[in-house]
Amino acid sequence: MRNNSNGTGGKPSAGRNRRKAQAAGADRGGPEMAAGAQGRCTSCGGRLVPESRELCRCASCGREYYLSVDREPLVSVRLSAGKTLIICAAVLILITAVAVAGYRYYTADLVQSASRFSVVFRDFVMEVYGKPVAAVTGEELAGIRYLKIEKEDGYRFTCSFEDYYAYEDSDDYGKTLREVVVAGSPEDFSPSNVEYFTGLTKLELYTEAWENYRLPEKNLLRSISCIDGLSRYGTPHFFEAVNPDTLEEVVIAGAGGLSDFSFLEKLRGIRRFTLEEAELKQEGLFDGFEKLEELTLRYPAVKEEDIYGMVENILMLPSLRRFELEGKAAWYLTDAQWEELSRNIQGALYRYYFTEKGIVVERN
Repeated sequence: MRNNSNGTGGKPSAGRNRRKAQAAGADRGGPEMAAGAQGRCTSCGGRLVPESRELCRCASCGREYYLSVDREPLVSVRLSAGKTLIICAAVLILITAVAVAGYRYYTADLVQSASRFSVVFRDFVMEVYGKPVAAVTGEELAGIRYLKIEKEDGYRFTCSFEDYYAYEDSDDYGKTLREVVVAGSPEDFSPSNVEYFTGLTKLELYTEAWENYRLPEKNLLRSISCIDGLSRYGTPHFFEAVNPDTLEEVVIAGAGGLSDFSFLEKLRGIRRFTLEEAELKQEGLFDGFEKLEELTLRYPAVKEEDIYGMVENILMLPSLRRFELEGKAAWYLTDAQWEELSRNIQGALYRYYFTEKGIVVERN
């Protein structure tokens, strides 16, 4: 008779069967054992739940782990839906931030481009180019070669995209001119805006107080005409930016309040110079004008006893070919004195003749 009560020949116990099943499961490499071996998620410490033979998932954060050959859980390259949404939101925020920054930079540039002009200049530029002032580039502004500004009821601009010095016939050049009248008060007008027209070769300013104008730092100006002279308090900054390699002619009208002539140092390379109503007190005012060929003094304020010495110094300029003196100062000298002055000045012979306005002395 079999003895079923001992453990050697009897029916296996339930505990032994469970151990066998677990061992068999371990031999099959089931995810339960791997999960049990690792225990916790490396991200949040949550419990790992088997999904399949190759996959475990964290019960808390949803992070996935692949099982390696040696049953070690490896981080999956796949992300949970929550993390995917977070990353997408972050990317969207970054794109939005870049777009907003770009828009602010663009609009700031437009505002800066538009705000550089005063109201009067802004309206003039928009009328000439037919588009918003912020859209007008520096290269386009440099295309204007001639500019005249006059103060009347408003401001009258006359401009051309053609070079004045490329035309021999003034009538032909007149056909290239365009006129724009802008209503505005002096508070709406900023003379410094001239500095943006870097392509000018001829500039005429008849708006008073031109000492507040600002020439382009780099320019091609060959001729400058202006009225009202420098400030009577002495601010010769207007001519500091002249190009000595290109500037040939300067006309200063209405210079009765001019007291500071230090700006003349900047003009010693010009060939033609006209000065109107200036009070000439200094001796040797035109010394150093070695290239000056034509000089016109219109109605100067000069003492009668000083006129002879002044004219003598002028006629000694080495390149001078023509000197014109208008107003009563021309009659301060007698014919004999003019005859004396017109001969043997550094070996150059001059001829002189009187006109309705004064006297002209020309080199033979």
